[in-house]
Amino acid sequence: MKFDFKYNTLEFIKFIAKNAQKQNIRVFFVGGAVRDSILNIPIKDLDFIVEGDAIDFINNITPKIVIKSIHKDFSTVKVLWKDLEFDIASTRTEKYPYSGCLPVVDEVGVNIEKDYLRRDFTVNSLYCEIKIIDNEVKYNLIDFSTGLSDIKTKTLRVFHNKSYIDDPSRIIRGVDFKYRFGFDFSCNDKNLISNYLKNIDNSNMSIARIQSVFEHVLDNKNADKIFLEIIKKNYYRILNNADINFNLKNYNKTKKLFKNFINSSFYMNILKNNQPELVQTTSLIDIYKAFSKTDLNFLAYYFYKTQDKNAAEYLKIKDIKLNVSGRDLIVLGYSEGKKIGEILDDLLEKKFLNPSLFTDKKTEIEYILNCFHKM
Repeated sequence: MKFDFKYNTLEFIKFIAKNAQKQNIRVFFVGGAVRDSILNIPIKDLDFIVEGDAIDFINNITPKIVIKSIHKDFSTVKVLWKDLEFDIASTRTEKYPYSGCLPVVDEVGVNIEKDYLRRDFTVNSLYCEIKIIDNEVKYNLIDFSTGLSDIKTKTLRVFHNKSYIDDPSRIIRGVDFKYRFGFDFSCNDKNLISNYLKNIDNSNMSIARIQSVFEHVLDNKNADKIFLEIIKKNYYRILNNADINFNLKNYNKTKKLFKNFINSSFYMNILKNNQPELVQTTSLIDIYKAFSKTDLNFLAYYFYKTQDKNAAEYLKIKDIKLNVSGRDLIVLGYSEGKKIGEILDDLLEKKFLNPSLFTDKKTEIEYILNCFHKM
């Protein structure tokens, strides 16, 4: 198997492989990097795994390497190499005491024949062993299941029938793979997912962990397609196991109006299904004050739920600002206090209605002097 790595990455691979050889330990990279290489997709992340304890391995490396962080619960280490960061994991087995909870490490340092069973899909279970032969890096592909053939047929397949029960976020990651790589669930996996959705038990679920997966997959260029599939297939029930009264018409209107501002938090607000309070106001200055401190993604959700035209009006005026300030009015001889705020509000509303009349501070001051007496 061949890889085209940049110089610094290749140097690190050689460094790790030589140290593995010295310590008589096997080292691999696994998962996404191998999958993407087979798919001829540029590799973004390179995750290493040692057949043993990664913390011990890194502590015994020579010369010493900078350790950025250690996660003892999972025996993983993040290291710095020049301008790069790499994760080094230990082979391990895991178990899920409850559906959707964080996995608990069972054994550390197991052989890779056991480690691969904790992977989410077969397409992410390919290992590539790294060796140094005649001072050159050599790679040996290892496939314990149907990983290679499933990559070629674009098939998503889990390892056992409890896989989606153990970790239902795998369903959402699978949808991400569908739109990122053109993969689809196997027939058996579709049945497993359907059965899980009929019997969801999220009483001990790590909601924060599941939610982070939703947020991650809804934060990319395929977010709209992924979101609509989550709605269509009822995958949102993984989060709260409750029905959502999704309104496609409102959704499309919102996407069109807020297309430049929407990110994952907009989709997550729909999935959480909260009911925002309707803002009761009509004047532009009150609309501005009501929404000026509101995150635009939440405003998009507010519009989706309420179809309040005030949200659309706010988008038109949100970037209009005054050149003049309260301090300027005090210098002009206006008394400090409530009156200054009223003057500025009046001017801002007039500017909302006709921005071309107030192009600079001079024209704003002229309006104030003509319309408001000094006290």
